[in-house]
Amino acid sequence: MPKRFFAALLAAWMTAAVVLWNITPLRAQALLFTPNATVQSDAAVLLNLDINQIVYEKNADMKKMPGALVQIMTAVVVLENCPNISGEKITAKEDMYKLFEQDEYPEDLRYAHIKEGDTLTAEELLYAMLMTSSIEAAYMLTDHFGKGDQDAFTELMNAKAEALGMTNTRYTNGTGLYSARQLTTARDMMTLLNYAMTLPQFETISCTPTYTAASASGEEQKDAWTWKHSNLMMDESSDNYYKGVRGIKTGNSQEGGRCIACKGSRDGNNYLVVCMDAPLKDLEGNNRFYHLEDAKNILEWAFTHLSFQDILPENKLLGQIRVNNAIGDDIVKLKPAKGYSCIWSDMTDKKSVQEITDWPSEVNAPVYAGDKLGKVTLKLSGETLAEIDVIAEGTVERSFWRYNLSEIPGFFRSKYLRNTWVLAIILSVVYIAACIFFAFRYHEDRKRREAQRAGHLRNKNQ
Repeated sequence: MPKRFFAALLAAWMTAAVVLWNITPLRAQALLFTPNATVQSDAAVLLNLDINQIVYEKNADMKKMPGALVQIMTAVVVLENCPNISGEKITAKEDMYKLFEQDEYPEDLRYAHIKEGDTLTAEELLYAMLMTSSIEAAYMLTDHFGKGDQDAFTELMNAKAEALGMTNTRYTNGTGLYSARQLTTARDMMTLLNYAMTLPQFETISCTPTYTAASASGEEQKDAWTWKHSNLMMDESSDNYYKGVRGIKTGNSQEGGRCIACKGSRDGNNYLVVCMDAPLKDLEGNNRFYHLEDAKNILEWAFTHLSFQDILPENKLLGQIRVNNAIGDDIVKLKPAKGYSCIWSDMTDKKSVQEITDWPSEVNAPVYAGDKLGKVTLKLSGETLAEIDVIAEGTVERSFWRYNLSEIPGFFRSKYLRNTWVLAIILSVVYIAACIFFAFRYHEDRKRREAQRAGHLRNKNQ
């Protein structure tokens, strides 16, 4: 019991740490750019994995039906509640097929040729679900880990969504079956995807191009259980192939349109993209994979036009300040305490970034290299990108004679001199008053002594 408790406590702490790392930047104000191609999807988000920052978004907080993208959360819950996915065996039950037949949109369902009585491991079912959107695999996993209660599994999904900060998401099932109340946003989906990529095995499973289940018996079942990823951008033989893309998840539904969540990497740059609610057909009524086109166009734009740029170099001279009472040069040059770099689009002129400076017109020596003397604020279109301290580039020593000579006028204006004069006047008045008082006493005493002496002489003569 104590081991279980501490294991659970450790798991909760690690989850919280990952959440803090992955969620906060997605909520932060970010520098956003716009692709040079039309995005047909109604909502989209592009995240740079290298800095964990969103660099493009479209209707990111508009609620959408996720369709089969729900299965990403299903996989997260399974992976976090099954320590041995390769050893956990699950058997297909008859009742699930009746549920599928009764679905309002049967054309939305995707099958992986799993029949009643077939037994597969949780790992194999995760492959089938994430690669092909298998409705059988999704149902088997939610039923098994919900202990026969689909609603119980859904509660786990909603609890995880809340823990991840997915405030605009509500799950009603873990299979992806149609539900008008099952809603999320592109931003929340990116939050989930970003978290899922940190889990062991998720990226491996969701990005595998082709997989054959080891539980298959006989050539016929091996053929049926050899699954190919539904993301055609991974398929070199497809017209939709795009080099550098890794699969993760697609979803198509009559009510939610076409959706995709995938990873793209090129030249050391790594991105996650989520596109939701793309049209199913073109204007002529032909099927068209707009979600794949959008993901490809967004990634191509990012790889071509986005790069890390120095917006404010660390060694840039920002200006200079007059230094009073200095030895030699009476100015100090200013530079930023640190440089500022970010992902930047070459379609945006860096000169459009405003440098708003704030420092005094003069300072007193001595000034030492690295002393903070002000700040510079970088703004783009009225939005603050960064606030950076401004420091002295070098040291300016103080001149002994200049300093002391400069202090003379100040001495006569100082309150200390004024107080000294007041005190001196008061003491002078007291001194004069004392002198007058003692002079008067002396004069009176003298008159009295003379009177006494005169009286003494008269008495003596008589």
